[in-house]
Amino acid sequence: MYIDSRGRPARSREYNVRRRDQRYVASVPVTLQRFLRYGPVDTRGVSLDISARGMAALICGTPLVGETVVITLSLPNAPVEMLATVRHSSEARSGFEFCPLSRSAQQGIQDWIQELREHEEKLFPYPYASAADSR
Repeated sequence: MYIDSRGRPARSREYNVRRRDQRYVASVPVTLQRFLRYGPVDTRGVSLDISARGMAALICGTPLVGETVVITLSLPNAPVEMLATVRHSSEARSGFEFCPLSRSAQQGIQDWIQELREHEEKLFPYPYASAADSR
């Protein structure tokens, strides 16, 4: 059940469950640099999914919500480094929203997402893809 801002149950059609960008399942090594009181600390992890604006990852050591971190993704072509904000965090997974990306980081992620999209379409062809693209 979804709750509106006044605490009343919201009608399901009023609740928008769509994301701005499609997410793609991807598991690559991730290095997270956190800036703690006693200095920067590198933490390792693995990505779970990614989009053009953010990603989810399983990280050793739970980062704090609102913390700004540097994420290094070990992509197939070259590593990509970016600044991100922790949006949610638990022992199971953490979610990150990318800060405005440099041109090279943005291009690296876009290329990688395109590869993931092509791979996904080969594995799970979507019969109505042409109709969805025409919107």
